[in-house]
Amino acid sequence: MLSLPFVYSNEVWTGIEYQVASHLMLMGEVDKGLEIVRACRDRYAGDIRNPFNEYECGHWYARAMSSYGMLEGLTGLRYDAVNKSLHINSQIGDFTSFLSTATGFGTVTLKGGTPTLKVAYGEIPVSKVIVSGIEKKLI
Repeated sequence: MLSLPFVYSNEVWTGIEYQVASHLMLMGEVDKGLEIVRACRDRYAGDIRNPFNEYECGHWYARAMSSYGMLEGLTGLRYDAVNKSLHINSQIGDFTSFLSTATGFGTVTLKGGTPTLKVAYGEIPVSKVIVSGIEKKLI
């Protein structure tokens, strides 16, 4: 595989690419979004570049923060602290995903349409869970 010269390596901003990929996923175009992610990761394959150093904001920038949006893009997972509601609209079927809020963090699992929340630290108050538009009970 041919490596690009170093001086041109920061012309492509993975942050923009990850943002586009996550929005494609949110719109149901998961394969197109994952194709963009694969292209980004191939660009930083370990045999041609450091896979932990995306050049977007200078060297040693671990990952563009917009890559976090792909969690929501694939799982449809979002937390509304005002209404204390957890929303799930999975594009990938069953999953376990990280969830971070202002008051705590943990994991959310969707298995067979049944949601589960495991808080690892702090509190995540949830009064209702909505899975693909249908209110469900949290286990």
